[in-house]
Amino acid sequence: MKRAGVVAAIACVIVASVVRAEEGELEVAPPPTEVALEQRAEPVVDDRFVRVSGTRFVVGGAPFHFVGANVGVVHGLPHRAAMERTLDAVRADGLRVIRVWALGERAEDAPAWARDFAFRTGEEGWIATSFEHLDRVIDAARARDLRVIVVLANRWRDYGGVPQYLRWAGVPFDEASADAPGGPGLAQFFDCTRCDALYRAHVRRVVERVSSTSGIAYRDEPTILAWELMNESSVPARSAPALVRWTQESARFIRSLDPNHLIAAGHIGYERGADRDTWLAIQRLPEIDYADAHAYPAAYQRVRDVRELTRWIDDRVQLAHHVARKPFVFGEFGFSTRHLRVLGVPRARWYDAFLRAGHRDGIAGALVWTYLPYEDRPTEHGIHPEGEGERRTRDVRAVLARHARRWAITPPEERNPRLGESIGETPIHPASREARGTSQVHDAWSDGVLRMPIEGFRRAAFEGVGRWDGGAVVHLWGSGRGWVRYEFRSDRGSAPSRLVLRVRASSELPGLGIGATAEDGSRVSVSIDEVALGTIDLPPDDGIGRVVELVVDDAELLARVFARPRSRHSLRFEVVPGVGAEGLCLYGAATGREALAPEVLAELPGAIELTYER
Repeated sequence: MKRAGVVAAIACVIVASVVRAEEGELEVAPPPTEVALEQRAEPVVDDRFVRVSGTRFVVGGAPFHFVGANVGVVHGLPHRAAMERTLDAVRADGLRVIRVWALGERAEDAPAWARDFAFRTGEEGWIATSFEHLDRVIDAARARDLRVIVVLANRWRDYGGVPQYLRWAGVPFDEASADAPGGPGLAQFFDCTRCDALYRAHVRRVVERVSSTSGIAYRDEPTILAWELMNESSVPARSAPALVRWTQESARFIRSLDPNHLIAAGHIGYERGADRDTWLAIQRLPEIDYADAHAYPAAYQRVRDVRELTRWIDDRVQLAHHVARKPFVFGEFGFSTRHLRVLGVPRARWYDAFLRAGHRDGIAGALVWTYLPYEDRPTEHGIHPEGEGERRTRDVRAVLARHARRWAITPPEERNPRLGESIGETPIHPASREARGTSQVHDAWSDGVLRMPIEGFRRAAFEGVGRWDGGAVVHLWGSGRGWVRYEFRSDRGSAPSRLVLRVRASSELPGLGIGATAEDGSRVSVSIDEVALGTIDLPPDDGIGRVVELVVDDAELLARVFARPRSRHSLRFEVVPGVGAEGLCLYGAATGREALAPEVLAELPGAIELTYER
């Protein structure tokens, strides 16, 4: 999960010699003293490893399923010092799997304190104490009969992550948007040969490690459940092929080093249709052993009540079980623990509903975010094993413990009639949100011009939709695919021979389009009464937009549309599906929060302007 001061980056290893072959495959040239990878990657015959059987995990042929926890035991001295106590709490609550980050990159000249958070300072500056601590974490997990999912890299910048890899590789990028959801930095990483080499160096160092405490090679350690390629990988739709290719090649590389453990992608999941397509493409890869996603469904009101939560979960399980045909794990899930209620509902009820739905859908596992020491103040999703924090989050731990017992007694089995082969990829959770606006029918024509205020829409339906007044210009926004409709009456007199539509608009991207490229615009179709008038190419989102114009000079078409004076009409803007479906923003008045150029101010307030020319 991304959060200030909490998330991790990537741990690293000696740089492998990586070259890109003509056919697009990544090949690893082993050092001269080593045996070729494929000759030594023979699986261990050991029924203690977690395996996949259909949509289940098994150990020794018996079903294996779990409620588990992400644990803050790696980054920083307080977390490391409390590691044993944190895992004691996990075990006491009956949880069976933990997820830890074996990662953290800092610059070569990083301050001394950074060594407590890093596995690597500089490209070759490996921090032995961090790797030794990871050995102790695995030992402590084994002693408590816990399995471990090991995360090998991080898309976020908090402990280095993708931005640090890009710096080491000498790739120019926008520091402000390197890990942003819509920014180009992530896409640059997944298409960077040098970044691949740096990443694989770390992967090799972790996966091929022999524990300094137990003497067991990690590849032969049944305590490890899986390797996870990257925490919360994702890219804009235009860069999906690069991410899919990187995921496949990285998984193949790990498999060449370790044939014994499962491999997961670590993709963040999806909210928009295009991201759903990318997520599914990754989970369908034969190199990926189980599907995973992260779940913070109450954040930003992705779901608005407990009932909607179940369909949100169902959609992901349907794709995993009946399209990708693999086990499904929520690698992270959580609801705010800062407050006792979330969206007006007791927080414990959200946790209960989430795990009930997962059990009914037959998922393989779910790992709550996150068990960690309490440090004087609540964190957004913190669950604490001791002190004041233990008292503050006791209700959440009680729910987790109750479900852990239930899952141990009654294994999760898919018994949800909403899931099945016949559903296929059809969305179960609505892909769009509908917003109702005003009932006003706009008719204030003046000298052949009608100006409709942006907020005067009748209805809108997008993958996300709302009104934003926190920037420079108030705007109606709709993310992804969707449409917005305005109602108006035609002007008096005859139909126009020419119609001009003008509006200040842009695409819609996260974070006011920080890091947007020229490819991040949207194509929008315009129609009146379902009669197509044309399309408009919108500039990338920058929080201000640009005045765009559509001219219709087909007099015969206009005569049909406006056959009767003062008749009622429906004007519709719709984002055209496809790679350019980056949403829509329609801009109104300046907010006064930010300075605007005089030429922009002169064009405000923005409105949807129709001009009749006869």
